[in-house]
Amino acid sequence: MGIGTRLVTELLPLARAMGKHVMVGGIDAANPGSIRMHERLGFERVGTLHEVGNKFGRWLDLVFMQRYLDEPGSHRGD
Repeated sequence: MGIGTRLVTELLPLARAMGKHVMVGGIDAANPGSIRMHERLGFERVGTLHEVGNKFGRWLDLVFMQRYLDEPGSHRGD
């Protein structure tokens, strides 16, 4: 349906306008469609937390992804 893509696409310029440096996403590791969507939007995988959630009696891993909203390192020392 494309709702996730539209939502994140709309959030990126709003976050930039607020002066944010990085957008972070936390995604269920068992959701490859959401991970691919974030990758298509320029996010990269930066880590995984194992078994930090429980849903329907099973443990879930959480994949963290990030995307810079401006130049990497541009806010160091602020």
